[in-house]
Amino acid sequence: MFDYLRGVITKIRANTLVLDIHGVGYLLNVPINLLNKVHLNEEALFPVYTVWREDSVDIYAFENDEQKLLFQRLVSISGIGPKMAMAVLSTLSVNEFRQAVMGNDYNLIATAPGIGKKTAQRLILEFRNKMGEDTELSALLSPPEDKVIDTDEVYQAMLSMGCSANEAKNAVTFARKQLGDNASVEDLIRTSLQYLKGGHHS
Repeated sequence: MFDYLRGVITKIRANTLVLDIHGVGYLLNVPINLLNKVHLNEEALFPVYTVWREDSVDIYAFENDEQKLLFQRLVSISGIGPKMAMAVLSTLSVNEFRQAVMGNDYNLIATAPGIGKKTAQRLILEFRNKMGEDTELSALLSPPEDKVIDTDEVYQAMLSMGCSANEAKNAVTFARKQLGDNASVEDLIRTSLQYLKGGHHS
């Protein structure tokens, strides 16, 4: 199985491109937003994932390894095929998907073509359940913790309410991203609590 392909882009279509590698043209299925970042006749390297079928071999290419990992985890969920996974990646960046899962924002995921609200809710539940046992997925979806220090007043407040250190850091990081650096401590605590309860955020 291919890990990545490097070659020259010779064709760009609606949701595919052709990568010439030593005279062989590989047809790659790509997220639509990636097509806006590539150009004909330029050399490019793409992480790829190959889907083998009885009558075909489909190659899916991605902007980076994070996007590829998200695709792999999406197609591992029952009822989510490669086309639906590509629809998600074509609609949301990895960071936007991360925020949707951590903020329980199924409406954002449901903006992807072919993804209804029930499917979006199931995706969030599946991803949250897998985070504890899938270290790669946890690293992909967990908000960065480096902005939360132990002396953070909001962080300490969350700990005093019985949160674990990891829960508190995730919640406070989410709240700060949502509200910005100038938010009051009270608002940050309120949003952090909403996050932990699985509340919806705009």
